[in-house]
Amino acid sequence: MPQDAPAGLAPGFLVAAPALADPNFNGSLVLMAEHHAQGALGFVVNRPGPITVADVLGGLDAGLRERAEGAGRADDLVLVGGPVQPERLWILFRPGPAAPEEGAVALGAGLALGGSRELLEALVRARDPGPYLLLLGYAGWAPLQVEREVGEGAWVPLPLQGDLVFDVPMEKRWETAVRRLGLDPAGFLVGGGGAEA
Repeated sequence: MPQDAPAGLAPGFLVAAPALADPNFNGSLVLMAEHHAQGALGFVVNRPGPITVADVLGGLDAGLRERAEGAGRADDLVLVGGPVQPERLWILFRPGPAAPEEGAVALGAGLALGGSRELLEALVRARDPGPYLLLLGYAGWAPLQVEREVGEGAWVPLPLQGDLVFDVPMEKRWETAVRRLGLDPAGFLVGGGGAEA
């Protein structure tokens, strides 16, 4: 029997259960930005895409690309945020003096999300912008869809923890999230709609 899904999944994370076979989400850690009666919106934060920050910036402004190269950020990979609108660029960052919050949404735990060109330019041009990630696309759920998937055991909710995004290497984020759930990644199974270790 499926377990009851939590009422508010955002802000927070969804940790993909190993049995989740969808290639868009297998082994993923999703940062949930919105969850309400109209559906849910999140971003995969551990799936590198095929392009770099330099590729994105080069298409916008050669000067921005040069700034990213000078800051050692040009070769950073842009993440695949999800399968919906894969051409749409999003910026996940830690707000601070060099990272304007205007036009961005504070998620909590020292994380904010935006998507404007002005924000991107401000981060790239800043002397010390703090950490940021560029993501293409997002994950979206219809009303009650994510609740059903959590109840079926496809996802395990985890409270928002900003360090999972910027302080844990990308390839270790899912494993670290599983461990923070109190589970062993090697023995993490889903059965009867709930997570088991």
